[in-house]
Amino acid sequence: MDSFLKKISEVLHDLIVPGEKVLVGVSGGADSIALLYALHHFSGIRKFSLFVAHINHMARGQDSYDDACFVKGVADKLSLPFFLKEIDVEKERCKIKTSFQDAARIIRYQYFEEILNSLGGHKIALGHSADDQIETILMNLLRGSGLKGLAGISQVRGNIIRPFLKIYRKELEKFLVKKGISFRHDSSNLSQKYLRNRVRHDLVPYLENYNPGIRRGLQEMSEIAREDDALLSKMTRDIFIQKSRFQDENEKILVWDVNDFQSYPVALRKRLIREIYYRITGNMLEITAQHVQQIIHLFNEPKSGKGLNIPGRVTVTCSYRSIVFERLNEKTKGKLKDSQQDSTQIIIPGFTELPLGQMQVETRIYDQKKDFPALDPSRQAYLDLGKTGLTVKARFFRPGDRFCPLGMSGSKKLKSFFIDRKVPRNLRFQIPILTNAVDDIIWVYGQRISHCYRVTDNTKKILFVQGNKTINY
Repeated sequence: MDSFLKKISEVLHDLIVPGEKVLVGVSGGADSIALLYALHHFSGIRKFSLFVAHINHMARGQDSYDDACFVKGVADKLSLPFFLKEIDVEKERCKIKTSFQDAARIIRYQYFEEILNSLGGHKIALGHSADDQIETILMNLLRGSGLKGLAGISQVRGNIIRPFLKIYRKELEKFLVKKGISFRHDSSNLSQKYLRNRVRHDLVPYLENYNPGIRRGLQEMSEIAREDDALLSKMTRDIFIQKSRFQDENEKILVWDVNDFQSYPVALRKRLIREIYYRITGNMLEITAQHVQQIIHLFNEPKSGKGLNIPGRVTVTCSYRSIVFERLNEKTKGKLKDSQQDSTQIIIPGFTELPLGQMQVETRIYDQKKDFPALDPSRQAYLDLGKTGLTVKARFFRPGDRFCPLGMSGSKKLKSFFIDRKVPRNLRFQIPILTNAVDDIIWVYGQRISHCYRVTDNTKKILFVQGNKTINY
């Protein structure tokens, strides 16, 4: 048997059981084509069924359609059922507000799951190689990842299997050349605008100048990180099962005693927060390290009534010596949307998620003007902290609102200000308004700060405020 196929045979022994239906995600590139041919070789020997799925991302014009035709041709040649989905990923990316590659991945996995369920299938096989593993680990490292990121890609995750995860791309291509099997070349793999490509073509070769065995070293590190992560994950789940206390039958409201939570090492506390978020939302897509740190701070300095709004319609509130995690349902969300009269306390300094996850606001305190970063007036403002005070809230437009725009000596109706600025009526209730403790407007987000709260030569401390979105109209 070919040495490459022999290596795959050993891997498949633990991944696919006789009688299973396996859906293979095939892009047309070397990795996925090699995977398809290797699995096809063993499907008759090991008695499992194969199905082929391809997604046309519609991102590279005719090349995208040619890829789809090529993959269909390969499936037909091997007499395998073929499934095709055509979707404009760029349009979908704008809807879900993420990068093109992230959107493509989300769509890809969702489609594969749909096909697998319709077939009554068992496994989804993907062609990620050892090179993909190395690149992923380095990308996670550059982003400041923890153990889970350093562990990289899992060979098995749920019903997803990756038989090539310890096999390098050169081995796959050598197998294809030897067998005379053609594959498609994706020109986007050469584009420097994608981080993965820069890591692949620039960073990895550069690191090999320092350590020729960097690839092997990173793989060994990922295995250690995966083992440690698995241990900590089990400890976290065990603690959650023993100590978690839900307040509702739908398990969307959870209460945790502050003293008990503080008794665990900080590493387990952070993991517990993520576990709680996962249990009440069903996913981990929207919670970030910043959100976790904010909740840690809430536990460290518990003050009854103090709370946070984080993505996924989750509120975290301090109630005496307990912290309450709650996921708002759609009905509650609708009520909040209909009535925007409530204010959200802005954390100073820190991060605050405005209701319904519409926007995140960050605040900092500066002592001197020389510390100022460049100002983007569409989402940033500098204010006199001595005048605003530490109690700052965010709300939305209310009839009768007045404020003194920067550069004016008298007050003006906010409605008139919006008319002068040609702000569409339907957007006026979507623009956050920051106020002080007595509800005096200090900044109309992205429009104008109040003249009364501007930074002057007498200012001692500066409040820097910025949002993560620009409101366009």
